[in-house]
Amino acid sequence: MPSDSFSPFPSPPDTPVSTVSPASPQALIRLAGTADSETLCAWLQSRQPLPVAATRARQALVEGLLARPERGACVLAEAAAGLVGCLPVALVPHLGLAGLAALATEWWDDGTPSQDAAVLLACCDLLADWCRAHGVRHLLLAPGLLAASQAAAAGFLPQAGGLWHRNLSPAPKTLG
Repeated sequence: MPSDSFSPFPSPPDTPVSTVSPASPQALIRLAGTADSETLCAWLQSRQPLPVAATRARQALVEGLLARPERGACVLAEAAAGLVGCLPVALVPHLGLAGLAALATEWWDDGTPSQDAAVLLACCDLLADWCRAHGVRHLLLAPGLLAASQAAAAGFLPQAGGLWHRNLSPAPKTLG
């Protein structure tokens, strides 16, 4: 039953959001949905095999992340051959920034160094659009994900806590 009350948390997209990034024309960048869980878990297992118990735990984490957009999102990069990148993001309250921040601490890729940064930045751009649309005004990245020159070119600045910070202005709202 739908609720008429306002929720500060994002709702899941009706259809996956996707865009083709000019930085990586061979990759389709989109938000993962619950239907992507099995494919994503299999791809992660191929990137970093884990014992059965840990695999089940990772699968539960992935399913929880994809099913609960108020906790975060997962941005996927796909090519004709399959997944080439995955950026899991948690929404966290940040007292210093006075609001929710999207925090990305890991980046999974297919091991192609020539396009790794371009695909990651394309994922960050889609994530920034998603954040703006849902009132999340800050994007934080772990410092090891981007070199300083790449981060600066993409609009990230060093934050006092050591993370890369990109300030996002909210998307304009239209009523009607």
